[in-house]
Amino acid sequence: MNSSSVSRPFTVRRHSLSHWLRWCSMTVLAVSIGLLCLSVFAYSYRSTLAARLVPSLAVGLGFAVFLNFYSLWHLRRDNQQADKAFRYIDCEASSIFENVLDGILIVDNGADCLDANPGAAAILRFSTNELIGRNVGQFFADRGAFDQRWSTFLQCKNQRGRAQLVAGDGTVLFVEFTAAANYLPGRHVLILCDVTERTQAEMSLRRSEERFQHMANNIQEIFWMMDANTQEITYVNPAYAAITGHSIESLQDNAFSYRELIYPEDRIRVLSRLQDLASSGTLDEEFRFIRADGEVRWAWAKGIRVPVEAHPRLIVGTVQDITSRKHAEMKIVEQLATVEAARAEAEALRKSTLALSQNLAMDCVLDTLLHCISELVPFDRATVLFVEGGLELMVAREAPRGASKRIGLTLVASDHTFLQRVLFEKRAILLTDVAQQPEWRDFQPLNDLRSWLGIPLIAAGHVLGILSLGSGTPGTFTTEHLRLAKSLAIPAAVAIQNARIHERAEIYAAELEARLRELREAQKALEHVERKSRRSDQN
Repeated sequence: MNSSSVSRPFTVRRHSLSHWLRWCSMTVLAVSIGLLCLSVFAYSYRSTLAARLVPSLAVGLGFAVFLNFYSLWHLRRDNQQADKAFRYIDCEASSIFENVLDGILIVDNGADCLDANPGAAAILRFSTNELIGRNVGQFFADRGAFDQRWSTFLQCKNQRGRAQLVAGDGTVLFVEFTAAANYLPGRHVLILCDVTERTQAEMSLRRSEERFQHMANNIQEIFWMMDANTQEITYVNPAYAAITGHSIESLQDNAFSYRELIYPEDRIRVLSRLQDLASSGTLDEEFRFIRADGEVRWAWAKGIRVPVEAHPRLIVGTVQDITSRKHAEMKIVEQLATVEAARAEAEALRKSTLALSQNLAMDCVLDTLLHCISELVPFDRATVLFVEGGLELMVAREAPRGASKRIGLTLVASDHTFLQRVLFEKRAILLTDVAQQPEWRDFQPLNDLRSWLGIPLIAAGHVLGILSLGSGTPGTFTTEHLRLAKSLAIPAAVAIQNARIHERAEIYAAELEARLRELREAQKALEHVERKSRRSDQN
């Protein structure tokens, strides 16, 4: 509570009392003068009345004198109290002027400093005595702007603003000023508040925001901010429109519209990860999303919860379009699968070739062939047909072994168009559905089939036979099955040719051994005859 507010009621009471005493003294004085005139008149004409009026006149004059003395005393006391109050107010104003931290400058019409407080000296880096007489405009970094604003200030009577100053030691300052013109004629007050630190912090924040906006507006990834409690998107950079094809305004109108962009099969998983992220942890998910044009692409989202004291909490993160990388990964996986399949195929063929070449017996070769082909191609029935006499084909082996035995069955290739084509064109044939082939004939051993593979067994340019694979389900065989069967048919034909050569060699060896036995027996008989003839000659 300041002194002016405390002394105001006493001043009002003193003013009322002084007013009452003044009017009371004037009234008593007027009454005394009236009594004096009446006493003079009574003394001249009626002495008896004058004798009575004299005491009243004396009392009135005495009271008037008392009131005047009391008024003089009261007036003197009021003057002393007023002087004391003025001295107190002046002391308070001087104390404020000297101790306030803001700078206060008293200037004239030419902006020359008439007085300055210590706060102004501290801000401007000049002593108080050095400031007095200096023009305020010399501290402003832009003197031309100051001159223009000063003339405007003298016309507008007051002004507020922020200015850049150069202190006496060359330090650049930022101040907020308040100026009031003509508080006394030709005198103006200028109050300066040093806001250099705050201004520098604001400038630093502004530069940081500009860098952030420059980064956010130019990066290829989506940068987003989300309310951790409501999961509403609060900020997203322009890359959102480029990647998703949807405008930022659509997201501003509906902060949850981003959920509709997530591919339905991935939506529950991604939203549950976001819900977990709101409480703890981080987000690191790959998912599909649907662009505005309907194209399905891949995205990689990363996010982290920002620990802040204020409510609400924030989640920040990025979303990167990884469609190209995902397609490359898929191609790599496909290629690896192809390589693995090729490796497995090569290994299977190697084992099959090794198995076919381990035993030269025809029965073992045929059983091994059917076993190896069953590991590469799914079939319901497999038959090995040997060429006999040009157009005749004989059933050499059949699988599975539980089927009806048709080994030794002979058929004519010309009776079946596709067998004839395999035999004479020397190329494999794939029929995914024999029901759609009018030339197909349903007879043993090719009866009750819907899909069929026919592969020629060729060795040294000659067709040794046909490998027939059948299935009761249409569409069972594919071109990949055809390729695998053809790959296995090559070593199989060689193994069959070797088995035949081996069988012939065994036959020739058996015949040669029989001939040798006959020769030995004939030689023994001849020797026996010769011994007999010698004995007879000797006798």
